[in-house]
Amino acid sequence: MRLLYFDFAGRGAAIRDALRLGNVPFEDVRISYPDFCARRAAGELPWDTLPVVELPDGTVLGQSNAILRWAGALAGLTPPNPGDALRVDDLLDNIEDYGARVSMSIRVVDDELRAQLRAELAQRWLPEWFTLLERRLAAAGHGWLVGAALSIADLKALHLIDKLINGSLSGLHTDALAAFPTLSAWHARVHALRIHRNLA
Repeated sequence: MRLLYFDFAGRGAAIRDALRLGNVPFEDVRISYPDFCARRAAGELPWDTLPVVELPDGTVLGQSNAILRWAGALAGLTPPNPGDALRVDDLLDNIEDYGARVSMSIRVVDDELRAQLRAELAQRWLPEWFTLLERRLAAAGHGWLVGAALSIADLKALHLIDKLINGSLSGLHTDALAAFPTLSAWHARVHALRIHRNLA
């Protein structure tokens, strides 16, 4: 089976991590933007977006959260308890909501509007989200976002947070996690696990 996505983290990183952590064999196909445009024009992408997964029977499916849930099930990174599985889904949708705000600030063309959107992210939305994630970590009580073990929710949250604090988005501060010690400790823990498994 093959996972097709661009050659950067984005929506593909958590899926790649899940499959690798679960030792699930797959071909990691990195797509250039011209190749993406050609595949879209040829009708090869179910929703005209990436990522997509090509299954051994020829089925091609899209939607990053659907693929991540599938990868998590294969890798054992989705909790077997229905209540915890619901908590994972709840987080995935929440991360998607906050990610949409970030994407809006990336896609906008006007520099002044971009600066305004980034200021709103830095001053309101990110502190709000980080506070909610700290609350979720405290409620879970085991150092992970859901239950007693790493799940796909941790992976998806990690990669969005990395995008927010890696310095690639003007107006957002690289030390934004400093005021959130529980979240900072979780962030370091997930990265340490990725480094241990040679995913970083």
